Amino acid sequence: MQIVIPSGSTPSAGFMSALMSSVGSGNSFGANVDFDSQELTVAPAVTYQQHRACAALVRRMYSWRGYRLSPPRQLIGDPNHATLGGWLDGELVATMTTSRDSSAGLLVDKLYADEMAKLRKPARVICEVTRLAVDSEANDPALLKSLFRSTYKYAKAVFGVTDVVIEVNPRHAGYYRREFGFSQVGDLRTCPRVNAPAVLLHRSMGNRRL
Repeated sequence: MQIVIPSGSTPSAGFMSALMSSVGSGNSFGANVDFDSQELTVAPAVTYQQHRACAALVRRMYSWRGYRLSPPRQLIGDPNHATLGGWLDGELVATMTTSRDSSAGLLVDKLYADEMAKLRKPARVICEVTRLAVDSEANDPALLKSLFRSTYKYAKAVFGVTDVVIEVNPRHAGYYRREFGFSQVGDLRTCPRVNAPAVLLHRSMGNRRL
């Protein structure tokens, strides 16, 4: 697998610095996975067309699962949000958005305000992961792992993130704990944005590898 920048994009200097540091250290920016000899590209969406493609994939997969979808908060160029996409041989197959905590707060605050108040500390920079979608025809666990690893490294390099939170369907909580080192910090509730059950998961970035 190779991590490259899609044609026409202009990633930030922070992203390129993180990328070159990763290459220089001998570590891949994502997982080393052979997707039937296809090239996986993970990079931030920069152009209007890339953002539109990511949004379309989210709408399609959320509708397929019966979830309701609220309009995105992100504006192109917003310094506290980044949408990353995963392309297999030029076709978008996965996307997620990471948002850095700011004075505007995070989406998770609406459902888990008390839990987030406990997590927020002066030395912490928290980000949340939202709008995760993987094309049902390319639903390889290795692809999801590569997308998560690349998004985490991007968030750590560009946002200075120390902690990550995500709301997930409780059916999937065990997978996130096992594969990505999350722990559950919020009990079962109904997320109004998607009209589905959710639990709040958290993990510290620290020095742990994904």
